Amino acid sequence: MRTRALTLVTLAALLVPRLAAGPALAARPAQAAFESERAAGLDINPRRQGNWEPTVAVDPNHPNLVYQLITGINASACNNCPGTRRSVDGGATYGPETFVCGVACKGIGWQFDPQIRVSADTNTACGCGTVYAAFLNQFKPGVQLFISHDRGGTWSDPITMNGGLDYMDKPILVISPSGRDVYVAFNDKFDNMVVASHDFGATFLPPQKVNADHVWWYADSGAIAPNGDVFFALNGETSLSGHGHELDGPSIIATLHCSPSGSQSCANPTLHAFATAAASPPCPVPGCYPDYYAGTPAVAVDSAGHIVVAYTSSSVDNAPKAIRVQASNDGSNWSAPVVINAQGDSSFPQIDHGPAAGDFRLVWQDDRTGRFNTWYARSTNGGRTWGSQVRLSNLGSGAPYKTPAGYTFPDGDYLGLAVSATGINHVIWGEADGSSLYCCGDTWYTRGN
Repeated sequence: MRTRALTLVTLAALLVPRLAAGPALAARPAQAAFESERAAGLDINPRRQGNWEPTVAVDPNHPNLVYQLITGINASACNNCPGTRRSVDGGATYGPETFVCGVACKGIGWQFDPQIRVSADTNTACGCGTVYAAFLNQFKPGVQLFISHDRGGTWSDPITMNGGLDYMDKPILVISPSGRDVYVAFNDKFDNMVVASHDFGATFLPPQKVNADHVWWYADSGAIAPNGDVFFALNGETSLSGHGHELDGPSIIATLHCSPSGSQSCANPTLHAFATAAASPPCPVPGCYPDYYAGTPAVAVDSAGHIVVAYTSSSVDNAPKAIRVQASNDGSNWSAPVVINAQGDSSFPQIDHGPAAGDFRLVWQDDRTGRFNTWYARSTNGGRTWGSQVRLSNLGSGAPYKTPAGYTFPDGDYLGLAVSATGINHVIWGEADGSSLYCCGDTWYTRGN
């Protein structure tokens, strides 16, 4: 949900372009590297449902097993609840959407912020890795973990990790390859928190506060290094009004480095700041929050322990954000920023590593055409240089919000990227008509290399 605040601000204006319309990109044919995009959400209530907050994961040892997890706004089975779709043929086709905790969670007012990961173990009965899903079951009990040993056919009862806290928001889930170590970073208002399990998610250590400042921190991404170190990519938001309920000020772009420990959720917590992103461009969609387009980072670690962080930022209030990357071999010493894109306003980056050391894949959304599109770029040298940008949102029609220039609104305020062991990119994102924050749109998906 990334509420960013205890209250949402409803804006009266209808969607209008934030930038002067540039030259429209013709809707491209499906390129050889990527398939044509296709809708990923299931319209259970087509008139009222908006699918958003999509994420995706691939089984590390079984690249034909791909999982999507999508929040269904106003779904009939349950209110705002994450549904999963499974592919057994590498993303060529997907089965029906089923809810991780639908009927069983009928009493829960809402569920948001889904996360999904797959461990590298093998469950004999299905020949598949264990699937871990986490999302908010309201602010309290907060983040709960669900585990499946049968490709998402059935799920465990919810596993609570709040340690008695009354508020949890915006979880980011990281697991070790075996699945033994499970980490969740989350927001507890002005407390930046991490909670960990070292018994495959069965039990959790007490949540640990890892900041000593008065900053409203959100985790946006996370990764684990070969040595067990964990990195979370964070944006620390400040409020121009000073009361913490309308976080419309600058954002600190940073990583949190946690060493593994059997007794602490985050041993030796170390914060490294990359930039301060100026106040973001406003979001004119009714119901949208002031920091919807806030600068955010993402992090990935390859098989050699090389770390790459991608982030969006601007030095001018309300101005379009560029997307940059920086790289490190130790999490302390970082390369100079490399600008990947400075056209339009870039938002919501996600990054993952490929099968080979130094291979990194990056996706984001921007409005360089006067409408939004989803883009992809790849580095094969650890982030030093990047190849040509590929427009993934290639269709100029097929939904009311699509034109040859792109789509109206990037619904769901994040997107998902997962790279298989064979190097196939699986990308999922949200699109909508901008009539309301929570309606109406869908998630879209493509795969390729």
